[in-house]
Amino acid sequence: MDSITSSELLTNQTFNLLLLSLAVFRIYLEVVGFQFKKLPLTSRLQPEQAQKFHKMGFYFSLGYFILFAPTYLI
Repeated sequence: MDSITSSELLTNQTFNLLLLSLAVFRIYLEVVGFQFKKLPLTSRLQPEQAQKFHKMGFYFSLGYFILFAPTYLI
């Protein structure tokens, strides 16, 4: 059984680097002060749901960065 991480097109290391770069981009947007309220998905949610949604995304990105960045920095 082939999985997405064992295919020739996308190796496990490449997949981790891709997710790590997306997490870094998400953290960068938070630091810069990007207005997430102006995104189309956020405008369809209730204000408290939208804030909770984006805060959870930030926490996931930060956690992924903390767990997996040291393997590439060392």
